[in-house]
Amino acid sequence: MYLWILRIVAIIFLFWFIAPIFKKYFNHGNKLGIAICLFVLLFYTNTPLFEYVKSFCYDYKILAFLWNAAKWFIIIFICYALIVTVAIFIASKIKPKKGASIITLGNRATKDGPSELLMGRIIATKEHLNKDSDSIAVLSGGKCRRDYIEESVCMYNTLESMDIDTGRLLLESESRSTYENILFSYRVINENKKNKNLAIATDAFHQLRARLIVRKLGIKAKVGAVNAKTHVLYIPTYYVREWIALPYEVLFRFRPHRQ
Repeated sequence: MYLWILRIVAIIFLFWFIAPIFKKYFNHGNKLGIAICLFVLLFYTNTPLFEYVKSFCYDYKILAFLWNAAKWFIIIFICYALIVTVAIFIASKIKPKKGASIITLGNRATKDGPSELLMGRIIATKEHLNKDSDSIAVLSGGKCRRDYIEESVCMYNTLESMDIDTGRLLLESESRSTYENILFSYRVINENKKNKNLAIATDAFHQLRARLIVRKLGIKAKVGAVNAKTHVLYIPTYYVREWIALPYEVLFRFRPHRQ
């Protein structure tokens, strides 16, 4: 019975990971999510095939060793994914200090305006600025390959149309990654002598990695979360992407891409 439940869950998530592709969101989160679902459907819940491969592997010592190693790898990965997901949730619940400077992380700026993810971050920034009259926002993001204009300019124009006082908005238009968003934006905050405590405006799934980057940069400020409302369509894809991005951030990104 549990195998049928697992099959149904895998089918639901398979379509959930595929759906963002039609919105032109295709990243490592989709790829890994689709691969996991296909593995479950085509192998793990396919009892005859599973038992045949298992029996074949146990006839040879080296294959039996690899089979057991793979089994433990899957168990460890599941535990890791659960721990990271809980840590992401906790990081997204940390409230910013009053007057903290907002760093709004960029996303795609299309010819029709902000992408869905970017619009969520813009709205979150607007709401926090309205709630905390002492805060300012650094709108962070340059023009990447798929952008129509600089992400920061797109955010500025949108917030201006929402009647936000543009005197409370600073632009950082050189960054091309989350690392650079935070590095270059904090320089803007220092150059303009603004509050060094930070409020990161981004999607909840992104908050833990943003906090990690702040610490890696040696920034001693208090860091709080200003969470955008993420469309349900993108939640599985981007949470799975963070499972990959977080260890990559820890193990391979020792310094900013550009100074």
